[in-house]
Amino acid sequence: MPDVIVVGAGFAGLAAAVDLADAGVDVVVVEARDRVGGRVWSQSIAAPDGTECVIERGGEFVLAGYDRLTALVAAHGLSLADTGMSYYVREPRGVPDLDARALVRAGAEVARAGRGAGRSSVADVVSSAGIQGPLAEAVLARVEISCGLEADRLAPAVLEHAASFEPLPSHRIAGGNQGLASALAQALGAERLMLRAPVTAIVRHGRRITVLARGGSLEADRVVLAVPLPVLRTLPIDPPLPAWKLDALAPIEIGEAAKLHLALAAPAAPSAVMSVPDRFWCWTATTVNGRVGPVLNCFAGSPSALRRLGVDEGAETWSGLVRGLRDDLSVASSPAVLTTWQDDPWAGGAYRVDGLKPVDEAAVEAPVDGLHFAGEHTARALSGLMEGALRSGSRAAAEITAGASR
Repeated sequence: MPDVIVVGAGFAGLAAAVDLADAGVDVVVVEARDRVGGRVWSQSIAAPDGTECVIERGGEFVLAGYDRLTALVAAHGLSLADTGMSYYVREPRGVPDLDARALVRAGAEVARAGRGAGRSSVADVVSSAGIQGPLAEAVLARVEISCGLEADRLAPAVLEHAASFEPLPSHRIAGGNQGLASALAQALGAERLMLRAPVTAIVRHGRRITVLARGGSLEADRVVLAVPLPVLRTLPIDPPLPAWKLDALAPIEIGEAAKLHLALAAPAAPSAVMSVPDRFWCWTATTVNGRVGPVLNCFAGSPSALRRLGVDEGAETWSGLVRGLRDDLSVASSPAVLTTWQDDPWAGGAYRVDGLKPVDEAAVEAPVDGLHFAGEHTARALSGLMEGALRSGSRAAAEITAGASR
């Protein structure tokens, strides 16, 4: 039997497992999916000319401050590819008399106003800053899309990043972000990884913990729960988590988002365009060879936006809006690729966002009788990010190697 079981083979779980294995700990990772990476999911699609392009159906952009991720990329012989555009800068369309420069100025103004706003909402901050009309709607759209939640449910703290509209560099991992997950899994070894084994319950008895999974069970002294928060909330744990832990997890908000990918029939330049009224943005980006990939990538955020786009019924409504928004591009007639997370049983939502209720971050992270907690939702200011997921896994591993308990 292993010393430690890690539940979940996303970035958090793999980072925890590799750190533990490197420290000489006998560890096994149990994963529900048939692949590693979790909400980082790379896939190839074919363009009309027969070329292949890697799309990111989950976590995509590598931004400033992703120090752990970039170190792992280098350590595993991978590289970063510049996207040729900036995640932060999006040309607003769908409202009159508004350009990207005005949006940059408004974003900086709103971010400053938000620093002293206490727990009032983003919607309140934008209103109190005196920003009105189409400009206010564009700021709200930008924030809601990125956070996957409506502005009246978001805390002003999100404005530090979601209202940053300066043209900072944006990268992806060459060949697909999931390549890092695959490299971590390879370093861990196939004998330490169980795929297609969704966990059905956690049973604690004395100093031992049993993980019940499809096809059997495992027992260990320690378990790292590196699953998305919506999954954790529904996972049967016996005896249940103590009240202080449940109280810490309860106020955390999980955003809702969807991605859409459309093949292009003709070459395009790098671009980033946002539909203000429909709460989505789309971009074309360079790949590892420096050429723009033959695909239009789209991202929508917030429950109300996803309802308007009809993603529960498929890609048709959203695809039509995208084609209207980007009539400057030659979109192929091939089927669109639609990805949602809130209806995925192993995700239950997109990622954590800063809601209106305060969160006890130390209690969110704290272990419970041999159970340790990782995942992007436990990464404090880096929650919601690939970088946060990796750091959370390393933190959980360090707790175990240091003999932490509560």
